[in-house]
Amino acid sequence: MVLFDFVLDRSTDGDCHGNSPRCLMASYRRRAAAFVLVAVFLTTFEFLFVTLDNVEIPKLLLKPRLFRRVETRKYNTDKPPQLKQVSPPNDMTTTTPHEYQEFVPLTNITTTKPHQLKHTKPLNSSTNSPPQLKQVSQSNNTKPCELKHVTCPPKTKTVVLNGDRLYHKGDDLTVRVVARDEGGRPKTYGGDFFRARLVSTDRLPLASSAGHVTDHSNGTYTMQFPLYWTGNISIKIQLVHPSEAVAVLQRVRETPNKRVFNCSFVDLTTNATQTRQCYSSIDASMTPRQLCDLSKRDVNVTWICEKPDKLPCSTISMCHYASTTSRVKTLGLLSQRELFQEPYIEEELKVETKEPIRVLETELAIPQHLPACTWDKSAAQGYWSGKVWQSSVCDVRVFSKNDIRQCLANKTVYMYGDSTIRQWYLRLKKVLPLFNDNRTMDSTVLLGGDNSQWNISVRYRFHHFPIQTRGWVDFRQLRYIADELDAIHGGPNTVIFLGLWAHFTADPLEMIQSRLYAIRGAVHRLKQRSPGTRVFVRTGTTREHSGVRLEYYLLGSDCLAYQITEVIREMFRADPDVVVLDTWDMSVCQPGKDSVHPDQTMVDNQLNILFSHICPNKTAS
Repeated sequence: MVLFDFVLDRSTDGDCHGNSPRCLMASYRRRAAAFVLVAVFLTTFEFLFVTLDNVEIPKLLLKPRLFRRVETRKYNTDKPPQLKQVSPPNDMTTTTPHEYQEFVPLTNITTTKPHQLKHTKPLNSSTNSPPQLKQVSQSNNTKPCELKHVTCPPKTKTVVLNGDRLYHKGDDLTVRVVARDEGGRPKTYGGDFFRARLVSTDRLPLASSAGHVTDHSNGTYTMQFPLYWTGNISIKIQLVHPSEAVAVLQRVRETPNKRVFNCSFVDLTTNATQTRQCYSSIDASMTPRQLCDLSKRDVNVTWICEKPDKLPCSTISMCHYASTTSRVKTLGLLSQRELFQEPYIEEELKVETKEPIRVLETELAIPQHLPACTWDKSAAQGYWSGKVWQSSVCDVRVFSKNDIRQCLANKTVYMYGDSTIRQWYLRLKKVLPLFNDNRTMDSTVLLGGDNSQWNISVRYRFHHFPIQTRGWVDFRQLRYIADELDAIHGGPNTVIFLGLWAHFTADPLEMIQSRLYAIRGAVHRLKQRSPGTRVFVRTGTTREHSGVRLEYYLLGSDCLAYQITEVIREMFRADPDVVVLDTWDMSVCQPGKDSVHPDQTMVDNQLNILFSHICPNKTAS
């Protein structure tokens, strides 16, 4: 630019003035020189531009306006840009507790149930926050396995034993699974977590059932499928988690206080308020003088809060789940995030069969009538026929609205647990129906209603903390289930439903074991003073995981929920004072989508099992 100014500067013409021929010639020379210089500059710039097109230049040294053409050449504009996945907001609030799941693998178990868990050696490294995940289904474009010595779904061998024989209704079909790693090498230890089911392919209504998995602890698994119906069938086996991921889940679960709760302390006289963090286990890093110990030893519950500066511990008021803080602490415990990405999570296995399997009608006589459902006859085993659960063990009836009213007539029903039990209450409220009456309602219950025509009273109460909800919950209005059972008079017309599991999957397994142990003691005391009282305990179910964030797997995987189901079975299976309503199998193969809050079909069939135990005879009183 300085050169341009020099060329065009009239001061270089000396004493040239006006439009004399000499001045005009000087002007023409200046203009000609200017055009020559512009041409030289443009040529030089084009040479530099083309040369720099293939040279790495720090972006801060380039002006986007000048080098936009370089970016156009480097990217394919026919494909849309990849967008960053956005997490849901963390400031969502709710007025009632919502369900959340957690998980934990059990150690060295061999079982014949639909899922098998085994504890393996924990991994000890940690990582930063991983990206969000999506549920992976089987496809032809499955991502290849890259982790060494980890169960690889495409390489794992699945074979139907005696697949060429004739199968009849009532037989068992057996599948053997040999876990293999990325190199096709058989694994020598177990612990993989599978989901197995059968589905019909040529009948209406559609049918489905759960398979029972046995872990032989040597890398091989046997899956048994009872054949409940005739026709062609398809075998569905899903690797939910390889054993290496189960070990990570186990380590994360057994780490206490990764979930944080915020609780407010309020002086009702001065309205002074302070908020402190609270935990479900003792914080060893703090001295007793720094803590508020709100535990209740006689019901095996620990609740510890940081002590407010100027308020007493007795002023605790409202609490809620600190999701952001808990997320950071949980993800900080993670090792090998690749274990929770494709193809190692919820991946369908290819089942090898020589030809399609068809189930024929049985050649043996099958009893036409099943026995009534009693405490020692669980309705857990069976299959879905369309939208109806058919038990293979006892007679599960389909109850109409009038049947339900007759079954519960003159009864008081108490329901304690999480929001999956609240679903039962809401369904009964609509079916019976139930109406709120302030003259008969206990002001401390969360939900309740009466039907004066049939003399039915139903009361529902959420269990005590931990409750994983972003909404604030009144700590003072909550009650422990064991205490509630001790306060019930009971009798032949008293029915009690218990269901707590979904908010405990993130905590060490000892927590739910201890709380259930206290509840079982309270049940025994209740039955001693009121022998006719009927008590039911429900197990957990599968839940949704598609499209959720990684911490939802770490705190709520199905294998963690299944471990709690195993604890419930073991604690109450042989107890004549309690009926276990085992709903795990029916959720594994349910016709609807997996959800911690299942659809109405699932809820209605769960209630059918319940009512079949309460009122096994068709003429209910």
